[in-house]
Amino acid sequence: MQNIESDDLAEFVISPLILQSIKPEISQHGFGGFWFQGIPNRAYQDYLHNSKTSILTRRMLHSSGGVYSSSHTVQKIQRHYIDQVAARDVNFSLALKLEQPYYYQLSEGGQANKANKLFSSYGIKTVLSYPMRHYASEAWCGRFTLLSKEGDLHPKLADLETSLKRVQSTLFEHLHHELNPYRQVSLFNQTALKALKMVASGLQNSEISEELHITIRGVEYHLESMRNKLSASNRANLVHIAHQLEII
Repeated sequence: MQNIESDDLAEFVISPLILQSIKPEISQHGFGGFWFQGIPNRAYQDYLHNSKTSILTRRMLHSSGGVYSSSHTVQKIQRHYIDQVAARDVNFSLALKLEQPYYYQLSEGGQANKANKLFSSYGIKTVLSYPMRHYASEAWCGRFTLLSKEGDLHPKLADLETSLKRVQSTLFEHLHHELNPYRQVSLFNQTALKALKMVASGLQNSEISEELHITIRGVEYHLESMRNKLSASNRANLVHIAHQLEII
């Protein structure tokens, strides 16, 4: 049976210094490991809609970008889940409903499902998805996926939420930009983002063209692309939405 925790760290694994301060908050409720990510508040609706023109495509939601784990082993579990289980697992979409905590169902019709086979191979018997409101954003929130080797674990949710608020506050303090789901590298064209930042600072298209070494027509193309992606009505509204999503 594999251990949930590991000292072997990699990219997107929470640093030992931060983990030392937050781990007791998690473990006191019976959870031995977790991963944490920023989740768009509209994720469930966009996942069901599954539009190729939406910012939040299923491909984007089926990604490990911006997900931070409590150990290298938990990171492997999360990536295995995303790569091989999530697309056909009912738990994935249900956990995108962010109104309340969600316990993963690890059996279907009395039989162990694929998620069960993955988690049980690490001795995990309880998986709890716990969304946490972002105090400073109406566009996205945090979400913990908590792992425990205890079966039928049902902690007092009020006490657990109090602990998770403190943990989320610490993680946002150190990793806020990295956790923002709208700041993932593949979500927006980087030249378009640079152009949008220049618009927000008051530059005109001709000035942006000179700064980015592209044609004015190229600037217009990038800004129009961003306007369509963000469903903005005009240039000012585009800048306003970009500020709300914290991408500029």
